[in-house]
Amino acid sequence: MKAVITNSVPLNTGDAAILRATIAILRSAYQERDLEVVVYGEQTDIAGRLYPDLAFRRSLHGQVAEWWGWGDKLAAVALLAIAWASRFGWGRRLTGLLPEGLRAGIEEYRTADMVVSSGGTYLVPHYRLAPKLFDFALALALGRPLILFTQSLGPFVGARQRWVLRLLLSRATLILVRDERSLGHLRNLGVPAGRVRLCADAAFALASPPGEGRRRAPSSNGLRIAVSVRDWPHFTNVRSRQGMAQFTDAMVKLVQMLVDKFGAEVTFLSTCQGIEEYWTDDSRLARAIEDRLTGTARSRVRVDARFHTPEALRDRYAGFDVVVATRMHAAILALCAGTPVMALAYEFKTAELFGRLGFAGMVPSIEGIDGSTLCATFRKVLLRWQVCGDEIWEKVATEERASRSAGGHVRAALAAAPA
Repeated sequence: MKAVITNSVPLNTGDAAILRATIAILRSAYQERDLEVVVYGEQTDIAGRLYPDLAFRRSLHGQVAEWWGWGDKLAAVALLAIAWASRFGWGRRLTGLLPEGLRAGIEEYRTADMVVSSGGTYLVPHYRLAPKLFDFALALALGRPLILFTQSLGPFVGARQRWVLRLLLSRATLILVRDERSLGHLRNLGVPAGRVRLCADAAFALASPPGEGRRRAPSSNGLRIAVSVRDWPHFTNVRSRQGMAQFTDAMVKLVQMLVDKFGAEVTFLSTCQGIEEYWTDDSRLARAIEDRLTGTARSRVRVDARFHTPEALRDRYAGFDVVVATRMHAAILALCAGTPVMALAYEFKTAELFGRLGFAGMVPSIEGIDGSTLCATFRKVLLRWQVCGDEIWEKVATEERASRSAGGHVRAALAAAPA
C-alpha cells in the first residue's frame, strides 16, 4: 500500500501534527506498519532534517515553473497533459521530456494507491489556491484516487473559482471536513454529498494515552499557564498593523492579569517557532509581549523559543494547568495531553471546534479583540472547566474517536471507487 501525501507544511508543527496523525490513522486502518508514505511540500530539505523518518519531496507545482523557464500556467497545463497521456502506453514516452524530478514525481503519483491532500485550512479566500488545485488536477489526470483529509474550507467566491473547485472536488474520491460550516460550503458549491464526510481534525489521533489520564479541572490560583500567540496578516475589519497592535495590547493585559490576579507562572510556547527558515516565528511576538510586562510579571513569564516536534510539544503542554491558544493545533495538542484550554480564533475553524466542546460564545475572535473582554473570557472559561470538566473531556474523547474514524471512511471510499 502506497500513499502520496501532498500540500503538507511540516515546518509548522501544527501541520506536522496533522501529517503524523494522518499517517498513523492510515496505517491503523490498513493494519500496515510498512505503509509506504511519500510527502510532497516545500522546504523539504529542512523538513527531512527535522523528521528523518519521513520521505519528503519538493512539490511538483514548485518544480514546474522552473521547467524550461516557461510561465507557471503554461508549464502546469503541459505537465497535466503529459500526466494524462502517461496513463497510456504511447503516452508514457512523453515523460522523457520532463526533468528528472518531475518525471520521478509523475511516476510516484501514478503508482500510488491514493493521493492524500493533507488536512488543514488552505482552501479559503485569503490563501493562494493555484498550487493546491494543481495537485488535485494532477492526481485526477493520472487516474489516482484523490482524498482530501480533514479540512476547514470556504466560503468560495467568484464564478471562475467556484467552477474550477466544483469540477475538481466533485471528482475527488473522498473529502473529509471537520466542521458543519465547511460541509455547508461544499453543499453550496454543488459537490455531491456522497463524497463528503464529517470527521474530527486528524491531530486528535495523537492523544496520549487515548482517553485516559484526564485532569478534571484547573484550580484558581498558582496556575502554570502556557500561551500560544501568532502573527495574523489577514484582518478583515482593520489594517493588519492595527489589528496586530490591538491583539498584542490585549495579550499584554491578559498575561499581566494572569500573574497579578491568579499568581500564575506563564510560558509562551507555540507551534510555529524555533525554525529560522520558516516564514514566521511565534516566539518573536511572545518576546515583544514579554517586554511590555511590568512588576512581578517580569519575573514570572518566560518564552520557550525552541522547536518541538508535535509529540514533544504535546508532552510539554501536559505539564501546564491551562493553555491559552491562538494557534488551533496548540489547542488540540494541549487537549491531547489532557490539559484544559482557552482558545482564541483567527479563522472559523477554532470557533466551530470549541463550540462543539461546549464553549460557544467563549472563543474570542482576533478581530477587534480587547484586553478587558479577553480577561473576562478567561475567567468564564476557567469556571466552565471547573464546573463541567467531566462533560468537556467526554466531548474531547468523542473528537479523538472521530479523528480515528477517518481511516474507515478512506477504506470504504477506496473500496467503492472504480478500479
